[in-house]
Amino acid sequence: MKLYLNGKFMRSRKPFLIFWPQYFDVKRSRSNGRRLPRKFAIEKVNLEEIVNAAKNLGYTAEIERNYRYSRTWWDDPGRILVDAKGKKKAKVLIEIAKELRKSHSKT
Repeated sequence: MKLYLNGKFMRSRKPFLIFWPQYFDVKRSRSNGRRLPRKFAIEKVNLEEIVNAAKNLGYTAEIERNYRYSRTWWDDPGRILVDAKGKKKAKVLIEIAKELRKSHSKT
């Protein structure tokens, strides 16, 4: 499906889930954007690490840098689009968080 906004073509986001780095940040409260229980959250996570974790799990993922999370609009920009192949967002979020913890424990 092609979407147009103000005469410009917009890519449909339907098969993709949107993830913000703030979802994974252990230093944030739930009201400031963390979506995971503290035991799954990570300190100092960046966009590239999240994309690599998603790709390691077999998902298609890409970074969009020109967007800001509305709860913390002053923070660094960027979000991740993940094609989760029909899985629920909460399940994919925890899978990616576990993969990130594995990669953080290796370094």
